[in-house]
Amino acid sequence: MMALRRAIQICGGLDSLSDKLMTSSDALEKMLAGEEAIPEALFRQTVGLLLEATATRSPKRGPDSNESGRKGPRS
Repeated sequence: MMALRRAIQICGGLDSLSDKLMTSSDALEKMLAGEEAIPEALFRQTVGLLLEATATRSPKRGPDSNESGRKGPRS
C-alpha cells in the first residue's frame, strides 16, 4: 500500500496512476483501503514506476566522503 501511495504522489494523482497501471481508479482505491489484495503483477509495475522516477531525479549533493562533513580547515 505504501508503494501505491508513493506512486500516486509521483504520478500526480490516482487517475494518472490508474492510467499508467492500466487498471481502474476504483480498484486502486479498494487496494489502498485494504479491501482488495494488490496483485503481484500490479505491485511489480508500481515498483518499476518508483524506480524509474527515482533514477531520473538528479542526485542530492551531500558532503564529500573525504571531508567527513567538516566546514572548516583540518587541523
